[in-house]
Amino acid sequence: MADVRNLDWLRIVANARNANANDWDEDGVSVQRIGGGGNNAMYRVRLSANVRRTFEVRCTFALDDYACKLCVVDDRHRAQREFAALDLLQRANLDLAPQPIALDESCTLFEFPVVAYRWLEGSPLEPPLSKTQLHALLDSLQQLHTIRPADFLDVKLHDAYFHDFNFDFYIRELRKFFSDYARWLATSVPDGPQLAERQNRLIDTCAEKIAQSRVNPSRDHIAVRLSHVDPNLQNTVWQPGQPLRWVDWEFAGWGDPAMELADLRWHISLDELPESQHAWLRHNYRRPDNDPQFDERLAMWDCILVTRWCLLIMRLLWSAYNGPDRVRLTHFVVTPDEARRRLIRMIERAERFHQSN
Repeated sequence: MADVRNLDWLRIVANARNANANDWDEDGVSVQRIGGGGNNAMYRVRLSANVRRTFEVRCTFALDDYACKLCVVDDRHRAQREFAALDLLQRANLDLAPQPIALDESCTLFEFPVVAYRWLEGSPLEPPLSKTQLHALLDSLQQLHTIRPADFLDVKLHDAYFHDFNFDFYIRELRKFFSDYARWLATSVPDGPQLAERQNRLIDTCAEKIAQSRVNPSRDHIAVRLSHVDPNLQNTVWQPGQPLRWVDWEFAGWGDPAMELADLRWHISLDELPESQHAWLRHNYRRPDNDPQFDERLAMWDCILVTRWCLLIMRLLWSAYNGPDRVRLTHFVVTPDEARRRLIRMIERAERFHQSN
């Protein structure tokens, strides 16, 4: 890891940030604000030839363009978690992510923690995927799930955010979501009362299935593996002839690989992936050894996540009407009509799943 004091260009990124500039040039350093997700702020940093020659004297890593990511401050410890995951992947010699460069949590140059890493050339995957892309997507997940806590006992890595080892945690979360937003939905959106009632039935159905299940999701009964947690296709970096790589590791940590496989099925960014490709991913994923309840647990995660996405989109709909629901460094713009259509589509998807399982 580079000493952040040697990353002179961080000061220039801070100048660009303070000027609220999308493009900034100073002292041979070019900074470009990159769009994307709705939580953090991302900048691409390019160094001129003269700056690179000076910089390489102080650095042991290959010079390239850099990514500078400002992370919002919350209980997820996003910057620390992301840097730890990138560092672990590098130690494991897995080419699944960018090379980490620095972590700065001092909040001196910026008011937010910062992660710096090498810029990855490429573009995100978009459905439908080619056969090569589909195989690369599965291969990246399989490689990630080879990393076990027992192989890296000296690594201090949190459990993956949102990967709780207790199904009841998720039912409580779903009911909390409903409590927070359903009354607003019923009084503020066309067809709001019916949409709220349909979601309430979905939560009840999910709770009933979990109550009837004998599957044990505790960490002593599963094959714990490193998990990325957010399989949004916008987090992929694809370049023909290269392995598929992932960015945005801010939720990563030790988790249940069955849950990650389920999220690959139900994440909204993969909603337009053909059902045949979803089935191929599910069928060809190699289950971990010594995890006999993997598929039974996978069915429970399917139940939870297909329901949870309805509540997440309800929150998105609330934000479309009322603005960001929390501190966000990038504002994701969606119209109320578009968010409502997404919510209806997600509810219909969850209803079809529960009726057929």
